[in-house]
Formats: sequence, C-alpha cells, structure tokens
Amino acid sequence: MISLSTREAPLKVLVAGAAGLAFAVAMASAASAQTPATAIIGVTVLDVAPDASAQGVAILKQYREVARRQPGNIGVDVLQEVGHPDRFVVYETWQDQAAFDANEKAAPSAELRDKIKPIAPAAAYDRRNYYVTTVGAAKPAGAGAVYWQVHLDVFPPGLEKTIAAVKEVAEAARKGEGNLRYDVVRSVKQPMSHQTIYAVWGSRKDFDDYEMSNYNHKFRNAIGPLLGSPFDDRVYALVD
Repeated sequence: MISLSTREAPLKVLVAGAAGLAFAVAMASAASAQTPATAIIGVTVLDVAPDASAQGVAILKQYREVARRQPGNIGVDVLQEVGHPDRFVVYETWQDQAAFDANEKAAPSAELRDKIKPIAPAAAYDRRNYYVTTVGAAKPAGAGAVYWQVHLDVFPPGLEKTIAAVKEVAEAARKGEGNLRYDVVRSVKQPMSHQTIYAVWGSRKDFDDYEMSNYNHKFRNAIGPLLGSPFDDRVYALVD
C-alpha cells in the first residue's frame, strides 16, 4: 500500500475540508431559502403595451437581479402570462416587514415604477404585500414547468372558511404528483380578506391533473359562495 507523501497528506486534508465547507454552505443556503413565519410577500401585477413586451421583460429582469441582492431578500420570481406576453407578475419573498419596507424605499423600486410607467396602460401597476398563510418548501423547477397565480377576493365574513379551505387544498396539492410549490398568502392591508395563491408544477399534465383532482373540486366548491369577485386564475412561464 502506497503511503501519502508529506505534501499529499496536507493536500488531501485541505480538499476534504473544502468539500466539507462547500457542503455546509450549501446546507446553509438551503436553510435560508425556507420561508420564515415573519416573511412578507410582495406581489406586483402589471401590464405593458402589446408592442412593449420585450422592454417589460428587460426592465423586470434588471429589477429582479438588483432586488435579490437587497438585505433580507429570500427570492424574486418574474412571470410572464402564457398567451399574453404583455402581462407580468413579480413574486418576491422578504425576511420581514422591515426588509420589505426598506426595498420599497430603495432606488431599484422607484426605478422600476419610473421605467414601467411610459410603456404601461393607465393604472396597470398593482403592488400588494402579504403575510404567509401557508408556504411549503419549494422544489427546483425545470423547463416546461407551469406557474399559476390566483387572486382570491372573499367577503370578510367568509375569511376563516376560506383560510381553512386554502390550507387544506395546499396540503393536498403538495402531496400531488409533480407539484413543486404551493404558497398561500393573505393581505397585510385592509381588506385583509384578499389572498393570493402561487403554485408551480413540473409539467402541464401535472397542472391539469391538479385542476381535475377531487381536492381541487372540493376547494372550488367551498370557496365559490364566499367570493366577492370571479375566481381569477392565470397560467405563467418563468422569465429566465
């Protein structure tokens, strides 16, 4: 058996140490990606002129990259509606209210509003912040993933029933085939009966299976009578 030379032994220890450090960093990154109970979710829904979709993508990508480097940011997704490339959603997760508020006052947020305004129809920029109702661990999404967003506007007396229903469907969906993420968040500001669902599936088939599932039918039947406006759900693709 060949023994390590005096130069090889320290090298092996160094490599092992570096591998251990890399593993620790990866684990820390995975842990930090978990959404804390204090998190604030920012949801921006906006339209641009039909001939300005490419400009909209460029502006939102620039904001995304800067926002991800802001203190307290956990993640930013930019979504483009399937079949309507002039419609977008920006879904952001912030460590807490202070981090969200600091970003709102920071230059990138002001620049986003200023740049979008000339290419957007009037009143086409809607930004809201939300508390977490139920958020599970997100799994990596590949090519072909389907992104889905729903805004629920329920009458205030039906809020408790709606929260119970969305928690039940979220838990069931996360166990379903191909589901990668299922977030439910509720409005910070009045009326607090507003909620948003943000979910991801690995493929269109996985999403269609969810749509036809018994637990989704049960959910839709439960919240239908509680809604103050039509069920508004849209399908998106992730902007790389």
